[in-house]
Amino acid sequence: MPEKDYYKTLGVSAEASQEEIRKAYRRLAKQHHPDRHRGSKAAEEKFKDAAEAYSVLGDPQKRRQYDRLRQVGMHGGWHEAGPSFEDLFSGLGGRTWHAGEEVNFRDYGSLGDLFSRIFGGTRGRAEHAARQRGHDVASAISVPFDVAVHGGRAEVKVPRERACPECGGTGAAGGAGVETCAQCRGSGQVLSGQGAFSVARPCPACFGRGRIIRRPCGKCRGGGTLEEPVLVEVKVPAGVEDGQRMRLAGLGQPGVGGGPNGDLLLEVRVQPHPAFARRGRDIHSKVQVNMVDAALGTQVEIQTLRGTVTVTVPPGTQPGQRLRIAGYGLQTADGKKGHHYVEVQVRIPRSLTEEQRRLLEQLRGVPAGAKS
Repeated sequence: MPEKDYYKTLGVSAEASQEEIRKAYRRLAKQHHPDRHRGSKAAEEKFKDAAEAYSVLGDPQKRRQYDRLRQVGMHGGWHEAGPSFEDLFSGLGGRTWHAGEEVNFRDYGSLGDLFSRIFGGTRGRAEHAARQRGHDVASAISVPFDVAVHGGRAEVKVPRERACPECGGTGAAGGAGVETCAQCRGSGQVLSGQGAFSVARPCPACFGRGRIIRRPCGKCRGGGTLEEPVLVEVKVPAGVEDGQRMRLAGLGQPGVGGGPNGDLLLEVRVQPHPAFARRGRDIHSKVQVNMVDAALGTQVEIQTLRGTVTVTVPPGTQPGQRLRIAGYGLQTADGKKGHHYVEVQVRIPRSLTEEQRRLLEQLRGVPAGAKS
């Protein structure tokens, strides 16, 4: 398998989400940025390693291809003492090579194309630098119970990058000049040896920026952008559940060089209702009746999602017994309706009048089944 484990470099698992990978890279980039550790070769190497790992894992397509190569290596198809890549793949054409599982290299095109897509050929790096999709943003939104049930609109604050107002997005302080890096010619990456092939690494001269800033802006530290919350109105679909995730296309970070925006990944947190509880499509509530009404039966008014309904409490109803109001639950997108369940709570008086006590004593003295 590849000599470097990019997941280990970023300190994340192979099952990490793209947002977790982005956060891990941003944390390491800030921690080891050369501007914070001037003259430290160790920090510079860690910064470049993190940037190299993110250049692969931060791109979903490159990450999928990298994962396939890792899987092939873990199944025994990649050995340092084994044949070179050229020997291994030469002449395969559209055939499949068995290394623990079938991998059809016809899907990848030529071997050069494969590694160019994963590790960045010269043209691929230039195109990637010129036009890049914005990062996805993960956030949470709290919505009232009624909005979650019936649908509606809600506002959420989303962290959004914008050009630094201090330097106008150049990253340079006080109008200082910004020069194109002569070593990488503005691509921000250079090729370096990685076992049997080459990988793209951040340019050591410009630290992956593609440009040389002689005097970085103090507000954005040379990054050219600042992150600030932006209020975004989102549509909440009817029937959304607590903990459900929604993907809203184009509401993430803006793209680079005309690239498309990332997506907004929202986790919905439904606020509790004072009277209702929800379980799937069903709604649950409670009603109190006194012990005489529970014994003799009565009618009560029940508040539901669709207004007030009169419900019959049958004679002999026991504490905790549930009554069902069919079809008065939540209607989901597939047209199915849940039910409304009412739990009967029987009130037992804490104190009695003399007349009440006398009547209960008489009732207690009447044998069961006797006629009055």
